[in-house]
Amino acid sequence: MPPSSTPSDPGDLPDKVQQTLASHRMLAPGDRVLVGVSGGPDSMALLYLLSRMAPELKIRLGVAHLNHCLRGGSADRDAELVRLIAATLKHPCHMGRARVLKVKQKLALSLEEAARRVRYAFFNKTMINTGYNKLALGHHMEDNAEQMLMALLRGTGPRGLSGIAPMRETRIIRPLLNARRSEIEDYIRKNDIASVQDESNHDPRFLRNRIRLRLLPLLASEYNPRIVDHLNRLADVTRTEEIWIEGLVAVQYEQAVLASGEGIIALSIDALRLAHPALARRLVRMALQNLTGTLQRITFAHIQSVLCLLTNGCGEKECHLPGGIRARRTGKRLILQVAPSRRRRTGEPTDEKETVSTTVIPTPFPDTVEIQEMGIGLRFSSFRPKRLPRWAEVDRNQAHFDLARLSPPLTLRPTTPGDRFTPLGAAGSQKLKKFFIDHRIPRQARAMTPVLADKQRIIWLVGQRIDDHVKVTPDTYRVLGVEFFLLDTR
Repeated sequence: MPPSSTPSDPGDLPDKVQQTLASHRMLAPGDRVLVGVSGGPDSMALLYLLSRMAPELKIRLGVAHLNHCLRGGSADRDAELVRLIAATLKHPCHMGRARVLKVKQKLALSLEEAARRVRYAFFNKTMINTGYNKLALGHHMEDNAEQMLMALLRGTGPRGLSGIAPMRETRIIRPLLNARRSEIEDYIRKNDIASVQDESNHDPRFLRNRIRLRLLPLLASEYNPRIVDHLNRLADVTRTEEIWIEGLVAVQYEQAVLASGEGIIALSIDALRLAHPALARRLVRMALQNLTGTLQRITFAHIQSVLCLLTNGCGEKECHLPGGIRARRTGKRLILQVAPSRRRRTGEPTDEKETVSTTVIPTPFPDTVEIQEMGIGLRFSSFRPKRLPRWAEVDRNQAHFDLARLSPPLTLRPTTPGDRFTPLGAAGSQKLKKFFIDHRIPRQARAMTPVLADKQRIIWLVGQRIDDHVKVTPDTYRVLGVEFFLLDTR
């Protein structure tokens, strides 16, 4: 690979990291930061940098390493190195193993996507169980450039050109995002930091590797030696403008929606026709996002097909989109509706929510229920209130209910548009959508968050909040405890 356009000084890396932390306000005194460490140079450099800065920043660190069980003994050696370094630096180390190949096959995903999903599930579970409020990852400028090129080659719009965000959901931080790979490698060498090289990073079967090893070097040597810098600048500009535009579109969207309910949204055809084409496309995209929780399989062509319903002749017309979505024009309404039963097509990527149906939990409650389609399990226990743990000791993956206030059977299902509940401590009910927005829960996470309900209401937005109507009170005689866990990271 051609050299960076500017000389790399390993002494500059700590300064860059400090500037990135400060400019994005990534950390605050008292934060508990979980550092995702694979054992490679990037994550090892990040761990050492944050470890040295921790006393001044007044933060506490922990180390998380997930063995994807894909590389046999090599993966085991990587895990042992991470464990040893964490012990040397005197940080808690949280280790996990995941059956990534099983997830890949079950969900018909690429190996990269399956690994990514399981990895973030592991990080999220570790944070919930052990009280970390920030997750630090080792992405750098070349990673961001590779992500941009992957999006361009696959076909993307502005969102795809937003690249990797320095900070996401106020809890995922990437302090190395303004650093070059060469700076990180120099820092590792100068400070004699042990690291490992993942041989799969050189496997040309993966698109990202071909971009890293072939395309980026070609663009830098033959076209523009500063291609990485320019792609990162484009990502930054696009990302900030997308945030601004989304706020404007949200206002127009509320005016364009005529009705919404479980599995259905109606948009005003007049509003769509009067809108600029760019706004009309975004309104349809926002409606589909709100309808299903994901835009993973929705392309530009699908959006155009929906908008064509507004102009091709008159009367009722319809088109069908991935995920069992039907769009039809009726009078002055554009109806977007999800089929009651959505089936995954063999071999096509999809998200978990598409294939999950309601799971009925019988009474008496079993000790454990595993829901393979959702990749999670539930544990049940019943006890007297005096055995309740202290509030500070209860994790977000645990919930406690007044058993007498429940109306069995309980059911576990995905969220659906229009769902409402009364969050614990709230004065009245609210839509789950509003709860997600108020608590800055990302859209991808919303689509993967199930609800536990009885015959009358949603009693638990799993991993988030229980309903106020079923809380434990001084009059409670018997408590039902429920804990959820991830099947593929136990």
